[in-house]
This record gives sequence, C-alpha cells and structure tokens, in this order.
Amino acid sequence: MKINYGIKCGAVLQRNENNLCKCIFGADTVGEIKSSLGNIVKTDDGAYLLTDIPTGGPYDVTLSDNEGSVTLSNIYVGDLWLLAGQSNMEGSGKWREKYQKYDADPSPTVRAYYMNESWGAAKSQLHQLWESHDPQISVSFRNDRKNSRWGAEYPEIQNNGVGPGLFFALEMQKRMGGVPQGVIPCGVGGSGLWQWNPEGENNLYSAAVRRFRECGGNVRGIFWHQGEAQAMGCAFPTFIFEMERLISGMRRDFGANIPIVQVQLNKYVAASPATDQSWNIIREMQRTLGERIENLATVYSLDLDIDDLVHLASEGHEILGARAAEAMCVLIGEGGEPSPEFDSFEVIQDDYVPFFANVRVNFKNIVGELCAEGVPSGFYILDGESGSPLRAISRTCLEGNSVRVKVEFDIDKLGEYYVGYGYGNNFYCNITDSAKRSIPGFGPLKINDYLKKESN
Repeated sequence: MKINYGIKCGAVLQRNENNLCKCIFGADTVGEIKSSLGNIVKTDDGAYLLTDIPTGGPYDVTLSDNEGSVTLSNIYVGDLWLLAGQSNMEGSGKWREKYQKYDADPSPTVRAYYMNESWGAAKSQLHQLWESHDPQISVSFRNDRKNSRWGAEYPEIQNNGVGPGLFFALEMQKRMGGVPQGVIPCGVGGSGLWQWNPEGENNLYSAAVRRFRECGGNVRGIFWHQGEAQAMGCAFPTFIFEMERLISGMRRDFGANIPIVQVQLNKYVAASPATDQSWNIIREMQRTLGERIENLATVYSLDLDIDDLVHLASEGHEILGARAAEAMCVLIGEGGEPSPEFDSFEVIQDDYVPFFANVRVNFKNIVGELCAEGVPSGFYILDGESGSPLRAISRTCLEGNSVRVKVEFDIDKLGEYYVGYGYGNNFYCNITDSAKRSIPGFGPLKINDYLKKESN
C-alpha cells in the first residue's frame, strides 16, 4: 500500500470533541485496509477516515492492506493550528541566544509541519520559504533573495525568522493541560490579501489548503497576522471585502465557523507620513472586524518592540503568541479573558479650570486596571477626521479601566473633536492592563459619536 497524503511520521492529528483523532488521508490500497490503532472507514470521495486513537502519544500506527503495510512512528493526537499571513507571521525577529537554546532541545509534543513537508519538533524559526514545495513560494523567495544584496538563494544560517507561532503553540499546550500541539506554517512575507484569494489558483491560499490536506484535513483554528501590505499603498479601500472573502473561503475549506485570531498592525517607522491615514484606517478596520465576522478575535501589539523598521522583536512575538493563545481559548470555550476593547468617551469638567474639559476614554475587558511603564503615551486628538494630531494633550492619566486625556478645550466644543490611540506608522504606545495586554489602537473617533450612555 502507498499513503498519498494526510498522515506522515511525526504528525499531530487533530482530536475531535471526544478527544479521539479525526484524520482524512488518501492511499493506494489493495483489498481491505486496517490499522493497528483506532478505526478506518472509507469516505464517499474515496479517501479514508482514521478515528478513535485517543489524545496523547507518541504512537506507532501500522496501516496494512492485502499486499503490505506501512508503519507511521511518533504519531500524536492533540490540536492543530494553521498559521497564515505575511512577514510578521513568517517571523523576522532576531534569533537570540535564548531561542537558540530552546531550539537545541525543543519540546517533542509541540510540533510543526515544516515547509519541506516533514514533521518535527516546533522551533522558534518555523518558516523556511526556500524549502517550500509550492513554487509560488519557494521560487519567488529564491529569485528575490538572489537578486538582493544577499546574493544567495537561501541563507546558510538563519539569524532571524523568529515569529509568534511557537509561542502560540507553547501557550496553548499550557492552557490545554499538556495536550500535544501542532502548527502548520503558511505565512509569506510581503503578501497582500490579493495573494490569499480563496477563488484563485496556484496562490498562497491554495498552498495553505494543500498543506492542510497533507496534515489530515482537520485543524482546530487559524492564527492570522497580515495587513502591512494593505496599509502601504492604495489597497486599504478593499480590505473589508477581501477579509470577508478570505474568511468565507477559510470556513468553506478548513471548517465551518472555524475560530480565527487576528493581530492588529503595529507600526512601520520608515513608512512615508503620507501613509499615516491608511495605517489608521487598516487598524480601525481590524479592530472592528469581529463585529462583522462571527467567531473572530483580535489581539493587539501596539506596546511591543520591533527588531527592524517594521517587524516585531523576538520578545514581542513571545508576548503576542501568548496573547493570541488566550484569545483562541476564549473562542473555543477553554477559559481566558477576551482582549481589551474600546468602550466609550466621556466629556468631563477639568478639576481646576471650570470652563475646560477632559476626555475620559473607557475600556472593557480590562484585567485589573490600566498600567504603563513610564509616562502613559499613545493618545492623540484631531480637529477633524483627517489631518495631523494637534499639540493639545497636556497629560494622560490612568484611572482604573479608563484613561483621562487632559486638554484645554472649551467644554461645550470638545465633543466635536476626534480621539485615537496609536497614530499612523510611527508612534509610542505603552498602556496595558494588569495582565500585560495592550489596549487596542483605535480611531480617530468623533467624541460625540461615542459618548457613554447614561445608565438607568
């Protein structure tokens, strides 16, 4: 017999609601096919469904037919996650000593289906694009790199490439009581949503579907980090349409109503100030996307350091991966707290000057209280929906789950101004809750449109 797709040595198979595996695979067989563990049934489309192997491992599973057998070693049953998006998912964090030490002795029960189509222990560098079996990924990467200052098709030593995927999986395993975890890396740096069109062929989306099928056709959720390409040019007007199309495709191909965690953009310090508005627009669209799309959560990264002009630092990916895992646990009903969210504004009289007013910005889903190391920073105020921030904020004070933004505007006019957090593509934001989770970037939002409703 010959296995064509769906299960390989070292794999993590997705468990079902009864903590038993559910893996779809294809094989050339003669006569009846049997398994040394679990049960096998033939599906209507001629594939096979392997079930009933309990959560855990490693197992040796022998599949046999009338002419021979194949033994698959180091099989685990647990949870599988698809990682997708662009460079911050692919990872450009520097490969520092602490990650090198982990990679030298990684956990055997947190695993990855690498782009060379083999399973192994998940390490901090999950995406080796030059090894991809999809030419739209590997050929493009090699050509671009060969024609760059590097002058070589692939790196001899990968000194960066640390992303959030490993840390997401490690935190998921911790929160799931030690259940084996697997990730399927599919992120590609620089990619725009047009390259993730579910209706396209030979693109990044079709490559992800193929890899999903190679891993048994069953995952528990999707971790998505993309948006920089949309913010850099004229792509932002179609962002909502393309995201809704993408997620509709994902729920057709990867599982009905599959849970998805996305990341709101951080910054790009070298981007032209002319693109400030597009970065604001994309962040605001990402912040509110969960209001349009069911079973989608957003995590925030504005407080995290970067390792170059646009990519999160390795330590930031550690934090981000853990935040994404918590958000995923909320979606799948496994505990955790939902991400902090903007709630409302209040216009309140200044404590000392009666004709001046302050803006109180209220948040929800705050664990403990709002905190900041150093001076709380990141808010801005505009006199219109567009334009540059005014030099108008004298002080920012944290008050429980609210932030008081002190300005010197007349109390009867302040409601016409716009407030936001995290302006453009170069900012400093440092406000979190007591659980060290960033508040969202938002705005600019008109104060009068989001005034807190009086309780009865």
